[in-house]
Amino acid sequence: MKIWPTLRTILIFSAVVFLLSGGFRCSAWQAKTQAAAPVIPFPIDVDKQLLAVAPVDANWRFHAGDDAQWSQRNFDDSGWPVVQPRKDWTTQGYAATQSLAWFRFRLRIPARMQSVVIQMPRIDRNYQLFADGMLIAQVGKLPPQSAESVTSAPRLFTLPVPPGAGPRDVQIALRLSQEPKLAGVHANALRGRVNVGDAAILSRLFATGKAASLLGFGSEYTQDVIAAIVGGAGLLLFLLTRQKFYLWFACSMMISAASLPWRMASEHFGFTFLDTFNGYMLMDLLSLVTEALFLFGTLNIRNMRIRILVLVLGILGEAGPLLLLLKNLPEIWADTGYLVFMTAAQFLLVGFLLRGWRRGNQYAKLLFFPYLLSVMIATSDNLGHALVDFNVPHGQDFITRDMYLLSDPFRVSANDVGSILSLLGLLTVLVVRFAQTSREQQRLATALQAAHDIQHRLVPVDIPSLGGLQTAIVYLAAEEVGGDFCQVLPRPDGSIFVAIGDVSGKGLQAAMLSSVAVGAIRAMADEDIAPALALQRLNNALLRTENAGFITCLCLVLNAEGEITIANAGHLSPYLDGVELPLAADLPLGILRDLKYEQATFVLPASARLTLLSDGVVEARSRTGELFGFDRTSQVSQLPAAEIAAQAHKHGQEDDITIITLDWRAPVRELAMA
Repeated sequence: MKIWPTLRTILIFSAVVFLLSGGFRCSAWQAKTQAAAPVIPFPIDVDKQLLAVAPVDANWRFHAGDDAQWSQRNFDDSGWPVVQPRKDWTTQGYAATQSLAWFRFRLRIPARMQSVVIQMPRIDRNYQLFADGMLIAQVGKLPPQSAESVTSAPRLFTLPVPPGAGPRDVQIALRLSQEPKLAGVHANALRGRVNVGDAAILSRLFATGKAASLLGFGSEYTQDVIAAIVGGAGLLLFLLTRQKFYLWFACSMMISAASLPWRMASEHFGFTFLDTFNGYMLMDLLSLVTEALFLFGTLNIRNMRIRILVLVLGILGEAGPLLLLLKNLPEIWADTGYLVFMTAAQFLLVGFLLRGWRRGNQYAKLLFFPYLLSVMIATSDNLGHALVDFNVPHGQDFITRDMYLLSDPFRVSANDVGSILSLLGLLTVLVVRFAQTSREQQRLATALQAAHDIQHRLVPVDIPSLGGLQTAIVYLAAEEVGGDFCQVLPRPDGSIFVAIGDVSGKGLQAAMLSSVAVGAIRAMADEDIAPALALQRLNNALLRTENAGFITCLCLVLNAEGEITIANAGHLSPYLDGVELPLAADLPLGILRDLKYEQATFVLPASARLTLLSDGVVEARSRTGELFGFDRTSQVSQLPAAEIAAQAHKHGQEDDITIITLDWRAPVRELAMA
């Protein structure tokens, strides 16, 4: 008797639970049935949003293909499927390879809005925008024209609203075109919201949104600006020093900074997608090449095969993305090829830096970690894209550009931090290199100044007198120091020993060899030695120095009676009153040992000018390539030494210029050949 009440209670409770659970199942089935029912898009009433700006990017009609009637206001699109345009279209019936398609939706504009604009987001398609059948905007070209996809960007367009006292309906139609070869490359969804609203308010919001977008990429822009400034400094240093090390550094920095203006220009002017992509690809390849040349210059690597290898690896890396667009290469292979070849090229450069470090190269030590950091960042990004293509879980976690360390006031990614640290490391190398180069240039300038002072001391200042002889000497070096030399020395017998010469080559080495020659000439000046024998001894002295250069030299002795004895070792013959003296031109000094030189004796007339000069006068060359030449030299040989030098320098000095004029005044005598 006591069991029944208990069983009755259990049965009643079970019946209640069964009925309730059945009710829940019915409610769930009813809700599921309602959710599965098709959404019928009604006009999007802007006024119901209770705002001056309203989103209108839901429940659009869609149809693949192309028909001009689909833009008309009264076209019946009730049979078209409804899609959500901000979600992936391919899951809603839009084929990924579809080249032409249309979207349609109807707007209801409130009477209070007299000026209305529509904001279109980034759409990775060329498109035409129609309002009530009227074309109001077009981005890029569409069939039947050659439809090359342009770079997408958010844009604002004015909607023509029909007049009326109450709400007005406007039929919007969007015609999209896609290049078949870009199928799968572009996103199949709107990349942002579509808004409609009051022109003044939406325009301000649009401008504010662009400013916020720019601020969001503030770290990237800052990095580009720093790279541009550093690149400009490197270019300035190249112009000052002419060292290619700075040129390649500057080019690398400038190319790195070029991505920002290129992106802004491509979006603003609507460059075609392929042109924009080719620009990025070219900058990427040039960045690798200039980085390699910069590192090769730092490490003093001149092997052309290594340079070509890096270039080939870079070209092979860029070939993957290019074939993706031109030959429909699967994206997975394009990204993998780029990863393999670019990583190989960059780690090859890292290997050279490591080898340079082991060999004690200071610049390799400074460059190794900054460059390795930049290579690791690039490799991680490329690896992440490849892993995503292979559907590897968490593959996107390797993409450093998406690893945000800071979101406010602007986004800072791991890529940004690593790139800036790498840039600062490269800047450190630039500063150290410039400091060392400046010290080296200062040391060299001091040495050149000392050589310049020594050489000018070797040009006679106190010229000995001999009866009515007047002597003038002019010396103009083509560089800081030169290879010309001259001497006018008195001898114990009252005669004067004169020598003029020209060392092969220019610069410090030629100046040092000319100093050796002058020292040997002065050592012989006190001896009663004939010019030919003086050249012979000077030749043997130069050969003992084992110097690779040679010297042309002319020696003469002038006595008190106006008699001159001359010997010539490959130098220009002197001019006597504008006429070249006939002398045998023997071999220059420093070529063969124990050479014997010929000499000739002349007697100067009572009034005469003897002009001795170096080939810097004859070989002066104008900008058009015209030489000063022997004829012009003969004509000016009777002018003062300073004026001859001035004319040759003005014509275009390329070599050292040395001129000696000997003006002889004596009782009238006849010129005689001994």
